[in-house]
Amino acid sequence: AVVSTQSGHYGRGDPQDIDTVMTSGLGLRWSFIGPFQTIHLNAPEGVTDYAERYSDGIVRVSKQFGEPRHMTGETLEKVREYVEGKVPMDKHKENLQWRDGVLKQLAVFKQSIPDKP
Repeated sequence: AVVSTQSGHYGRGDPQDIDTVMTSGLGLRWSFIGPFQTIHLNAPEGVTDYAERYSDGIVRVSKQFGEPRHMTGETLEKVREYVEGKVPMDKHKENLQWRDGVLKQLAVFKQSIPDKP
């Protein structure tokens, strides 16, 4: 799905920028907690809070790539149930600290990777 989505963005974004997002941005988080747990941990009150805070902006930006899909109603509830099963709100702060620790470890690891020949 990621490759398919990104393939549709060629001409709208630089392939290097897309690679950078995946290797130095959200892709790092997605590699160990996935996109929905990332969303859940990126707002103080979880995925519902994230949807309330950022949905309008995401939809505005997404319109340039076609018809955006809103994360509301049944879809939001399904995502909320999933992520709160993985990361309960009463453990939100501890999971943020864990995620940040893993990201620091990944940053150190990435620095140790030798350059390609």
